[in-house]
Amino acid sequence: MADIVTVTKRALQPLNSRRPWVDAGMIERTRGAAHLGAAVRLVGPRGEFLAWGLWSGEPRFPIRVISWEPDTTLDPSFFHAAAAAAVQRRVGLPLTPETDAVRLIFGEADGLPGLVADRYGEYAVLTREGRFLDPYLIAIASGLTESASLAGVLLRDDAGNRVLAGVAPPETLTIREGELRFEIDPHEGQKTGWFCDQRQNRLRVAAYAGGAEVLDVFCYTGGFSVAALRSGASSARLLDSSAAALALAQRNLTLNDCPEAATPERCDAMDRLRSLAKDGLSFDLVILDPPKLQPPHGKADRAEAAYLSLQGLAMKLVRPGGRLATFSCSGAMSRARFDGVVAKAAGARPCRVLERLAQPPDHPILLSHPKSEYLTGLIVELG
Repeated sequence: MADIVTVTKRALQPLNSRRPWVDAGMIERTRGAAHLGAAVRLVGPRGEFLAWGLWSGEPRFPIRVISWEPDTTLDPSFFHAAAAAAVQRRVGLPLTPETDAVRLIFGEADGLPGLVADRYGEYAVLTREGRFLDPYLIAIASGLTESASLAGVLLRDDAGNRVLAGVAPPETLTIREGELRFEIDPHEGQKTGWFCDQRQNRLRVAAYAGGAEVLDVFCYTGGFSVAALRSGASSARLLDSSAAALALAQRNLTLNDCPEAATPERCDAMDRLRSLAKDGLSFDLVILDPPKLQPPHGKADRAEAAYLSLQGLAMKLVRPGGRLATFSCSGAMSRARFDGVVAKAAGARPCRVLERLAQPPDHPILLSHPKSEYLTGLIVELG
């Protein structure tokens, strides 16, 4: 039997607008044990039905909304169908370039809060925030396998990866983006092993790489550099702190017939940017794709300070008339705030926006959940 949670009057507007998170201050009273992953019937002050959710175990947002339909039963068959529906929503999407690496489930935007599933060929790899969906992961994996014809579904977990359906993927997989091929590590690589969200942005940044000397900061496994070199860049210097990521980057450079023009370098990116500037080096195109510099619920001013410092260091290495492709992957950094950071870092130097970049359509933005719009990018020309 589901717990019953009565919410405050101020919770009515966000819940009726389909906001998928319920914060602790919205809860008036609870009837039930509030166990992690238990079903919750959310009702208003007069007892009227609002939504179904699950206890998340997170103090700040203790309930994640799953359905606004009163006749919903949160059981394995519901979650099996939710996963299948997410796959169906990807059918026919105009993904550019064509690829076999696709996000099949994108958390709240697909009605499965905190859950991500990425397809790599015949396999899918899952990650999750929290464990409130754990009782339904087998059902979700079954829905993915049946609807996407997968050979296996792997759950990435700090306590040990496990197979949820079918068979485990091999140690490495080769995926394709248009004419490019990339080797990824689905078991130990960052996130699920690859950044599908930068797929179309790799293509757009590469369009500015003809004849360019490129600096790729936080290069991970070399996606941007490979795309740039295959689009005519004269050279690429790849910076990352991970030896494993750089080893895969080197293999990806070889896989795409462009290893000779590339120089992978293991280093602290911030320190290396300072030393390159001190040595008087500069580049035609600098790519800056850092990891999330601020947790989503952290203070925005700290995020802004971190991004500002990084942008300033990178801009010192861009030649007059050169381009900077810069990104933020934090939902706490709005597009307007990011624009302001880049403008402030440029200072008196002319800074012209050539393109605004964002996440692709297999990472849909849920308008009632602004943090689902997390990837912000700019290609700017510096005077």
